[in-house]
Amino acid sequence: MQDSINFLFSDKDFRQPWKVLHKLCDILFIALCALISNGKDFEDMESLGKECFEWLLQFIELPNGIPSHDTFNRVFQLLEPSVLIEILKNDGFDFIDSLVGTPISIDGKKVKGYSPKSKGNEGLYIVSAWVNEHKLCVGQTKVAEKSNEKTSIPILLNSIDITGSTITIDAMGTQENIAHQIIDKGGDYILAL
Repeated sequence: MQDSINFLFSDKDFRQPWKVLHKLCDILFIALCALISNGKDFEDMESLGKECFEWLLQFIELPNGIPSHDTFNRVFQLLEPSVLIEILKNDGFDFIDSLVGTPISIDGKKVKGYSPKSKGNEGLYIVSAWVNEHKLCVGQTKVAEKSNEKTSIPILLNSIDITGSTITIDAMGTQENIAHQIIDKGGDYILAL
């Protein structure tokens, strides 16, 4: 993962390196721990760091203590999201031995609280792949505007390894092409009718 971190800030110009007090790997580890434990924002990341400081020291260095919520915010504003997603996808399997044989639920939801008042905006819809056994989301994709879940599910399926897993999808995703895609990728399915 350390090699991948060098690419997270592609094309960013840092002119004040003397202001860098925290290691990127420490910030990312705390953020991941906060999100796994239902943290919702940068304040939760800072709170988790302070509450679990001794535990965190078993895994990361924290030479200057816990970063502030403002530091978490600044770092995540600078990260290249597509690269971070790729790193987590490639290295995330260190946390899970294998998803083979575990059920994966695919479902779409409107993100709560996301309805800007601009005319014609119906909100942000996300399709997620959830492994209940591990309490872990293994993939997400945004539903394109003027579209629905059934066009986003194939994109999501292409981004995750479903070999040997049983995929469950509600009636919206019950489509012949989706069933064929699941079989072609080595999975089984349960589709609602």
